[in-house]
Amino acid sequence: MAQQLPSTATEQRIWHLCQRLEFFANHVPLALQKLAASSTNDNYYVHTQRGHYLVRHYKPGVAGVCRQQELRCQHAAAAAGVAPAPLCLNNHQRILISDFLTHSRHFDWELHHTHLLQLVEKLVRLHKLKVQTPVLDPFVYLQQLRDKVFDAAWSADDEQDWQRLRTAASAFSLLPGDQVLCHMDLHSGNILLQHQQLWLIDYEYCQQADSAFDLAALCLNLQLNTKEQEQLLNLYLQFRPQARQDIAQRLQLASLLYSGFCWLWYKSLEGGADKAKLAQLTLRQFPCQHSDAAKTLS
Repeated sequence: MAQQLPSTATEQRIWHLCQRLEFFANHVPLALQKLAASSTNDNYYVHTQRGHYLVRHYKPGVAGVCRQQELRCQHAAAAAGVAPAPLCLNNHQRILISDFLTHSRHFDWELHHTHLLQLVEKLVRLHKLKVQTPVLDPFVYLQQLRDKVFDAAWSADDEQDWQRLRTAASAFSLLPGDQVLCHMDLHSGNILLQHQQLWLIDYEYCQQADSAFDLAALCLNLQLNTKEQEQLLNLYLQFRPQARQDIAQRLQLASLLYSGFCWLWYKSLEGGADKAKLAQLTLRQFPCQHSDAAKTLS
């Protein structure tokens, strides 16, 4: 390992992290930068004389995430031209290294809506992949998220919304499913545009689930209006007509459930109160009683 260390304290911390890995043996650092962090990982840009890399350092004690599963999903997505290639996973050091997409920027619907066809095409490629992963059970996942929320932070209104989510999960289970490899965390920060090419990144929560969950995530996180949602759905069904059955009910219930996932996730995090309130307001826009399946339950 070349011992040319960067000058700033942040750069030195990043390079010392890289020095734990044989992958960077004999690399000379040229540029290092701390990128956005999440509740489960810190991200760094590392440029050496050999290439450009994204280094993800996972925080200790993160439950419910399988890094080997994440690696398998990203490998498959990279082979299909959907994701940047993963290069090295070191579970002991909790580090995943991937190709870094230079000169890329986060997807912005207002600026990049003309790339909708390409976005749908990349999503369809992901949904057609065959990767061995667990299958999402919305009812079980809701309970897992609820168990992480302190009862002291739980109100009567929260309980009412919780029961609506449980009803929606039961209703969703009665509809014909369309199980695919879902990303499950599609938002503008996980869609990159590089030289007019779109890439989907961050496969931390990728698993088998109903295709409606990824479609719901895009509609919600990109804040698509009714016309834009119809355009997205019509394009998707052109590529995957088998997803058409009960798509309206599945998408409505998936939107409610996805908003509920976000609400409970943020409600369990320290400092996540504002995002939790926003997600809770969003889930209230999707009363599950509008679904025929939910009416059957009642």
